[in-house]
Amino acid sequence: MTDTQELPDRSVEPTQPAKTQADPVTRIDQLPDETRLPADLAALYLYMSPAQLAELRAPKRTDGRAGSGPARIQHVEAGAAAQKQAPLYTLAVLRDFAKKHPPTYAFDLALNAGSLGWTTVKLPFFAELEPRIKRGRRVLIGGVWDRADPLREQHFIALMAGRIRFAWLTCSEAATSLWADPASHRAFADKGLALLRNEVQGIEAALQATDELAAGATAAAT
Repeated sequence: MTDTQELPDRSVEPTQPAKTQADPVTRIDQLPDETRLPADLAALYLYMSPAQLAELRAPKRTDGRAGSGPARIQHVEAGAAAQKQAPLYTLAVLRDFAKKHPPTYAFDLALNAGSLGWTTVKLPFFAELEPRIKRGRRVLIGGVWDRADPLREQHFIALMAGRIRFAWLTCSEAATSLWADPASHRAFADKGLALLRNEVQGIEAALQATDELAAGATAAAT
């Protein structure tokens, strides 16, 4: 990726702010059940893509089964105006859905798929709202999918408030991007480097085995 390429991203509109408290809210579980999330953020909360959530939300899914996703807020307005409004979800229904449907973590699947998954599977990453440097290169903060990140909850609250955004990137694109925290960047990139080293070792082992096979065939022919 060159400096002139802008990372693909999805802008986040600020949602209903959390209630004012003496101590700032830093965890999603501190928010009330009636807190509303738009579809994009609801999907990220459930560790899935907006397309996956839309598929679950549909009255009839592409596989023929009835939609089984969390119920969205029913709009009061009738007619075409209501149909044009973006779906909203309360944390209450999202929490209930999450309890009944353990997530499949896309990052784990991307790593298990080897270099193909690393270079093709797009995942959501937290990113600074405005680029620090010219040419539109955004600075990443962490993985929205990263359940092991101790700061994920705080980042998600900031995302809900519109203070940061998220970008859909492949692991390869993210590893070659700029990050706000060098340690986080290194920890993430090390996973990709280890994957590449394993694949290089596999190729080298196969080459050696081919050489040995050819040498054995030559020896048998003489």
